[in-house]
Order: sequence, then structure tokens, then C-alpha cells
Amino acid sequence: MARLYQVPSHARPWLTAAILAISLPQLLRGPFWQVLLLLAILLWRALMDRQRAPLPGRWIRVLLLLGTVGGIYLSFGRLIGPEAGTALITSLFALKYLELVGRRDAYVLIIIGYFVCATILLFQQGFFVFLYVCLCLLLLTASLVGIHYNDSQARSRQHLGKAAVLLLQAVPLAVVLFVLVPRLPPLWNVHTDQGQARTGMSDTMAPGQVSNLAESSAIAFRVQFDGEVPPYRQRYWRGLTYSWFDGRTWSQARPDDWGDELTFYSGRGTPPLWYRDLLRRAADRPYWDYQVIMAPSQRRWLYALNTPVPEFDGLVLARDRHLVATEPVSGNFRYRVRSYTGVPLSEPLAPDQRALMLSLPEQGFPRARELASQWRRQYQDDSALVSAALDWFGNEPFHYTLSPPAVGPDVVDGFLFNTRRGFCEHYASSFVVLMRAAGIPARVVGGYQGGEANPMGRHLLIRQYDAHAWAEVWLPGRGWVEVDPTAAVAPERVELGLRGSLSQAGEARLPGDGIGRLPVLFQLRQWADLLEFRWQSWVLGYDLERQNQWLSRWLGAVTPWRLAMLLLTLAALLVLATALIMFRGRGPRSATPLTREYRRLARGLSKRGVRGAERLSATQLCERIARRWPAAETPARTWREAFERLAYQQDTAPSIGALRTLRRQRRRLLKACR
Repeated sequence: MARLYQVPSHARPWLTAAILAISLPQLLRGPFWQVLLLLAILLWRALMDRQRAPLPGRWIRVLLLLGTVGGIYLSFGRLIGPEAGTALITSLFALKYLELVGRRDAYVLIIIGYFVCATILLFQQGFFVFLYVCLCLLLLTASLVGIHYNDSQARSRQHLGKAAVLLLQAVPLAVVLFVLVPRLPPLWNVHTDQGQARTGMSDTMAPGQVSNLAESSAIAFRVQFDGEVPPYRQRYWRGLTYSWFDGRTWSQARPDDWGDELTFYSGRGTPPLWYRDLLRRAADRPYWDYQVIMAPSQRRWLYALNTPVPEFDGLVLARDRHLVATEPVSGNFRYRVRSYTGVPLSEPLAPDQRALMLSLPEQGFPRARELASQWRRQYQDDSALVSAALDWFGNEPFHYTLSPPAVGPDVVDGFLFNTRRGFCEHYASSFVVLMRAAGIPARVVGGYQGGEANPMGRHLLIRQYDAHAWAEVWLPGRGWVEVDPTAAVAPERVELGLRGSLSQAGEARLPGDGIGRLPVLFQLRQWADLLEFRWQSWVLGYDLERQNQWLSRWLGAVTPWRLAMLLLTLAALLVLATALIMFRGRGPRSATPLTREYRRLARGLSKRGVRGAERLSATQLCERIARRWPAAETPARTWREAFERLAYQQDTAPSIGALRTLRRQRRRLLKACR
């Protein structure tokens, strides 16, 4: 038997669409059994709506609940936390659909749906994700509108329009609250890195690791400069330094007696000597000011041009001039940096640091050691030896390639004297080994080089395929000097970027090439990137500091009293504007559908020369039409009979179908009045 507040049939498609849309992000990142569970629930619900399946009993619902909870625990190893909690509430949201009978059940389902919508932003906060969440909210609100009509009073499509109006009415208040309410750390600052893949440069480097990144077009970070953008060849985005080599893999290392207080500076407390020396040497040097928006990487290291001095807010500066976040970057992370150019870092090497930067495995690469010894006998000056090594790389038949062959067990000799085909990590690694074998302290630097400019937003887009590795050597009187052996072999790599260098060499295309580089699609990609960048800068980057800066320009001193008065004033203006719109639209909108239909016919006849049509009755109007256009007598009589039948029917309002028929008859009548 039907329940008293049974959900109308025209609202169920919106509920089903809302459940599918809201669950989709979780289904894409969750276990596969959740997809099967949702499909089974929707199938069962469809059979129930057609009275081909019964409402699940209590024990079936209990078993489904226990199975869902158990599945979440087995899949995630826990029931709490962002990933497991989101998966659990999404599945329970879908299960609630099986219990839907009356309006109260629909209220509960829709309220849970609004909450699940918010959980989507825990994992992604991009502009297009925001638009998707808005779509989910629209579907939920359309469902909320639909459950307040019975089956004879509404049609499914009109719910969407009313839902859009409701959401648009909420936009001004949402904007005011967003701008004025004191900014607190958002919910999506919760760390969600469990089980998620780490992206970008690793804290170790072995042959093939950097070239594997070139297969990805994913965004690493975006950069916007305050003024001019550095030339392409100067865009070395420093990330990590690798000082320890085990014969195949490079890794980070520091002298044993270097504690965190000697290695890192967070901007608080007394600056260490190396940081004060850096500021002193950089005082009169040119610099670049820029903002970086780092994409989620689940790692702590950040990227900046050489010799960075950051605004210390959630990050620290390391002694080897790379930036480190205080927490893994699990969401888009914005930071500002000033990078100085041409700063001599001639800090003397301590004995233990020199030993680390000269260390090599006891065994391996004998031919490389012999070549380095030969250079040392020929060149006593370290700078001359470095130049000779770069000339050797440039003159020998080395080839820069994205698909280097296997080098064998001895990665250095195998590359330098056998294959001679490699990516940047091969050149940087072998060059540092040669320098150390020649007695010159050296290390490998990992990061990115280049970046594609977006002319619409005047910002740079650095992708994973821009990953690069280069070297640094320590020279007496000059300190650490940047050296890129890849540039000696393929100078177009640092002048044109990876895409340009591979194109000149006839190599395979990068991800995103081909159809994605067609002018129209490329333009659309740039527009999409611009929208994403503006969203990251203006909305997600609107933190407490930027809020205070913006409000200070309008209010002067930002005090709780002034902020409260501004909130109250804007709220009153919004209420007044809403009231004016509502009262202004009351007159014409209060007319019944039949009255509006009659007015449309009268306006159409007025355009054809019939004056005062709105003051006539339906019978008088049709008589005047018949006298003026005899051919229109039959369509006029048909319209009048349908109009009077609907106008004088008892108890119920005209149905949607009857109004649609009357509308067709009106159009047919107006066509005959010629």
C-alpha cells in the first residue's frame, strides 16, 4: 500500500542522477566493489519503483550494512581517516536510497548528499572540480524541490530551473561570507596522503627515474612572476641535491655532525651563519619575485630558482639552497619566493663536507677514473678541468634521448664508453662521478628546467616532463657553481625545452602532443589552465593574510566592530534587494497559467490589429476573430471550448498536458489570423 508521503515519480530521476554524480569521484579512487554495490542498489531501486521487487527487509539491510563496513575495513585497514571515512559515508549514502519511501526518507537522503558533496573537496579543489560539485548541488536541490509536488502538479524538468534559482539566490550571501568571515584553515588541509601515489622528483635518483617522468604531462607547479619572466635557459627550478652515490643510485646526505639547526632555517629564531652570509652576498644582486602554486605531490620538497629567499610561511630553507615544506604537500600549496641571480656562494667546505662531496664507491667504473686522472694530470686548475670535461661531452658522439638503452651493471662506464645515449640523469650522474674522481667536490641537483608560458595569464606551467637533473661543482674562490652537462650535448634542451629538443632530434612526441597541439584544442587548454590558475590564486589562495590586506585597503584598521558592521550592512542590503525583487515580480507572476495564456493570445491579436482584446471575454474575442478572419472561425471555436473547459473545471488545477494542448491551439489560431 502506498505511504502517505510517497516520493513523486518525477523527483526520482533527479535523486538517482544526484546519487550517481556524488558517488562518481569516490568510485574512481575507491575499491572496485563499491562500483558493484552502487549498481546493485540502483538496479534494486529501479525494480522497486516498478513494483517488481520488494522493499529490503531489516535483516537484509543489516547484512548490507555489515558487509559495507567490513569491506571498507578490508580495503583501507581502518574505518577512520579521510579516505576510509569518505568511502564509508558514500556507500551508506547509496544504501539509504534502498530505504526511500516517504518524504522524510528523502529529506535524510538529500541532507546526507549535501555532506558527501563537501567530501569531494577533501581530495581535489580545482576550478573544474568546483563546477562539478556545483552540478551535484544542483541535482540535489532539484530533488529537494521535486519531493514537494505531487505527480499531477509538476513535471521533472521544471525542478532544475527552480533549483538553479535557489542556488543563484544563495551566491551573493556566500560571496559576502567568503570575503568577510575570518579565514580559518579549510577542511581540505587535512592530510590525505595515505595510499595515494607520490609524484614528481624522488629523494633518490637512478638511471631511468627522471626519464620516466617525461612520460607524464601532469602539472608539477605553476609560477607567476611580478615582472619580467626569466629567459628559458635561466629557468632551473632547484629541488633536491644528491650527495651520496652507491654505484647506481644517488641519494640525499649531509655530514654526520650537521643537525637540523645547522641545515635548515624556518625564519624563526636567530638566523644561522650560512643564512646571514647568503643575505649579505645577495644584497646588491638582481632578483626575481614570483609566486609558486605547487600541485599535490605527497612530498615535502619544493622548487625555486637558484638562491631563493622565501617568505617563511609553512616552509624552511635548507643550507644547500632548496626549499622544504613543513608537511607533505597533499593539496595545492602556494608560496612566494625572491630568487637572486649571480650570488657567489663561496662558503669554505668543512673537511667532512668535502669528504662527502668527493666520496665514491671503492669498486667500479675504472675507465671513468682513468679519464679523470688523465684530465687531472693535464689540468691543474679546477675551472679548466671542468671546461675540458664539458668540451669532451660536446665533442664525443653522445646523443640526448628520451629512451636510453640499458647500460649494464656499471652505469657510469657503460654510459660514457658504450651506449653514449642517455637522458639528463645519465649526463649529470656521470659528470659528477668524473669530477669527484678528478678531486673536485661535486653533487647532483634534481628539479625542473624550463616551463611553458601561458600568454593569457602571464604565468608559467611546469609539467612533469620538464623534470631535469644537472650538476654543481665546488671551485676555489667561487664556491658552488652550476654546471649542466646535458647542455653541452643538447643545448636546445635548455634553450627550447624538452619538446623542442626532441622535435629537432626526431624523437617520439611528449604526452599531450598530437591532437592536443591543434590550434583550437591548444587554445582551449590554455583557457582552462588560466581558469585553474586564477582559481588557485584568488579563491584557494585567499588566506588570512590576504584577507587582512584586502580589508585594510577598504576599512583601514581591521577591528571586530568594523567587520561586524560591514557584515550587517551588506546582509541588510542583500535582504532589501531580495525583497524588492520578490515584490516587484509579484504582479505578473501571481496570474494563473490560464490567465497568462489568455494574455499571450490577446498580445498576438493586438499585433494583428485587434484592439482591446484583453477586455473581451473568450466568446466575444472569438466572435470578433470570426468576423475579421472567417477562415479562423473553426480554430477560434476549438480554442474557446478548450479554454472554457479548463477555466470552469472543479477542484483541480489544469494539468501540464492540457496546458500544452491549449498552447498549441493558440499558436494554430494565430497562424490562421492572416
